[in-house]
Amino acid sequence: MTTMPTTISGWTPKTTHLLRCNSASAGGHGGYDIIDHAFGSTFPAQLVQELQSNGWLDDPTRGTTGRLGRARTKMDVDLDRILQLSSLGDDDYRNEKGVRGDESVFISREVRQQDSFPKQYPMLHRLVTCVEQTAFERFAGITNGKSSDSESTYLEFNKGMTSVQLAKYPGNGMAGYPRHCDVGATCRRELNSSLSMKGKESDRRILTFVYYLTPDGWDAELDGGALRIYSSHLVHGRDNVQPTPDYWDVAPFSDRMVVFRSDCIEHQVMPSLRRERIALTIWIYGREHNTIPTITDLLSPTKVKCKTGTQSQLFESPRHCLTSDTSNLPPPLPVFALTHDTQDNHETIFVAIPSYRDQETWPTIHSLIQTAHHPERVYIGVVWQIDTFSPEEVQLLNDTDNGSINTQQILANLKSGWSLETNFRSITMDYRQSTGPCYARHLAQTLHLGEDYVLQIDSHMRFRPNWDAYLIHQLQKCHMPTSLGTPRMTKDSNNKPRAVLTAYPPNYDAPDGPGPNAETRGTVLVPWKFGVDGMLRQKGRLLRPGYTNNELSNPGSDRNDNIPCLLFAAGFNFFHSTLLDCCPYDHKLHGLFFGEEISMAVRLYTHGYDLFSPPLTVCYHQWKRNPMRTRDISDMTEDNRKRLASQKEASLDVVRMQLRGLGRGLGQHRSARQFSDELGVDFDKCSLLPDCDNGKLSAEAFADNSFAGLITVSDHVPSRNTLGMESSEMSAIWNLVNDFIQ
Repeated sequence: MTTMPTTISGWTPKTTHLLRCNSASAGGHGGYDIIDHAFGSTFPAQLVQELQSNGWLDDPTRGTTGRLGRARTKMDVDLDRILQLSSLGDDDYRNEKGVRGDESVFISREVRQQDSFPKQYPMLHRLVTCVEQTAFERFAGITNGKSSDSESTYLEFNKGMTSVQLAKYPGNGMAGYPRHCDVGATCRRELNSSLSMKGKESDRRILTFVYYLTPDGWDAELDGGALRIYSSHLVHGRDNVQPTPDYWDVAPFSDRMVVFRSDCIEHQVMPSLRRERIALTIWIYGREHNTIPTITDLLSPTKVKCKTGTQSQLFESPRHCLTSDTSNLPPPLPVFALTHDTQDNHETIFVAIPSYRDQETWPTIHSLIQTAHHPERVYIGVVWQIDTFSPEEVQLLNDTDNGSINTQQILANLKSGWSLETNFRSITMDYRQSTGPCYARHLAQTLHLGEDYVLQIDSHMRFRPNWDAYLIHQLQKCHMPTSLGTPRMTKDSNNKPRAVLTAYPPNYDAPDGPGPNAETRGTVLVPWKFGVDGMLRQKGRLLRPGYTNNELSNPGSDRNDNIPCLLFAAGFNFFHSTLLDCCPYDHKLHGLFFGEEISMAVRLYTHGYDLFSPPLTVCYHQWKRNPMRTRDISDMTEDNRKRLASQKEASLDVVRMQLRGLGRGLGQHRSARQFSDELGVDFDKCSLLPDCDNGKLSAEAFADNSFAGLITVSDHVPSRNTLGMESSEMSAIWNLVNDFIQ
């Protein structure tokens, strides 16, 4: 027996993000989203038949008349009263062309609360239940604030207040509904405006769901009937939506659902021109709580020690360590004349960061801006995966101003030109909806808004000064010859480098960071071994001192001193944004950790991209495993464990097919067989060819062949025999490595 879904499958974390009604962080599109194919192609006709058989809609086959009547809202009644008092007369208002003309009826709560309702109205019951469950599970408790607000509000819904309305607009080209807001004459413009609910005020409409029951083949132009959504911003990339300077017209296609904030979105129903336009509207009621929770030690039970200059102090969390002090920064990267950068062409960088309950996220953002050569050209997008039902965690991880930690002010004090209002975007999702890094990285890429370059990183990183200028300079050199020859695919059809810079960065220890004596040599990704799941493990090998300068070329010369490689590091990669058009992250690889990077490596190879490691270390990575993720896995129910295991196995099957040249997402420039041959790996036999761990370099290129010169995704803490670690610490590190591999 097939189990019906209890939530709307088309609702994504980005829907939740957009409904926060924050136009700035949504890239101009805040307050609404469109979900097509919401319940299936046959569902609208079945629902119409159900409403006809129960007497709500006219049924021509039986000759019965439905219960629809002339639409009268509270606004209509109030306006009538005003007109009568002013002696203008009721008819003057009612005869105004196009004001109203639709017929509607509310399907009362009394009807929907009857025991017989699910059996008598199975389709309508499913629709209302899915809407309620989706709102309560995906949106209740969500922070409803802007990065500049001094307060944040938290949403609480009242299931007992849900209302359902059935409406029909005749296809006469006249009947419509003028511009309005579902909570009154006008909508609020800011999240924390005077319309916010406080104290013991009554519940009001928070979310509006409109589900269309129009005939198949509805023509947006010939049939009309669009929902006109007003906005002060233009939005790009919406299907079947026509932009104008002031609004968007959303066509009422069958099985389409439009969800918007009742208190933020002003909208209008345009006249239907040829056929009847039938829709069900469901309002979810609730209130916002303006009480700010007190910061607790939920995620940081003990204080952390941070360096400020030459002194150390104890603070409540890593975010308290944010400072404009530069004395503890790692050595700067060289800055060369940027030939691509002119007065009229200031190229920009988008940084994509998936964050899973990570206290290091804001320090990572701080490091990006503090060390950038041109911070005003850096745009950051974060996917927050947090406990949205915990105000304390929301405040600690997601809010930009929580009492004593004014992140916005601290970032603004670093350098002029970068601001949370203009340079920062985010998506917030509950961590229970997280399905692994691939989906989170995909969501982060959706926040890209046309910047020239993309840097994908993890949420626990530190950067060397001038990282942005250095990466652009090194990427521009990738089409030039190297000591190993000339790259095969020099530029794409847009004359942009068909290349990716990627590597496993050295480790840093939070909260102090790498420090002025940090490792600066580059690392190169090479094959390591196969795991029990049949997936290749890879490692980053540290180059020996002087290798870059002696055997390739001097930094800054015309020669390409990047080191060619074939493997991909998910936590640090830099490329021109045209790559997103042909090889974006696969959002369907759920539950995948090992396998994520080899999947991207073979996809990029077959799309003709050459991968390189920068000759110098650009950034640093905290390789210690996030304790929150470990705890969440251990607390998972058995059913969820089985579900994630099933998703992971399905994703592994996709990667195995890709490595055989048969999977989705592959290109046509080169084959998967060429990739495995060049890499020196037999994926069918899970075996490595001799010397493949040198990555086509001589063995003398690397610091040594021991653990001391390696960085792997499973050891996560490189030895400092070459990176500064005492020998006595090695056994503790190996225990950590073994724990993580298991």
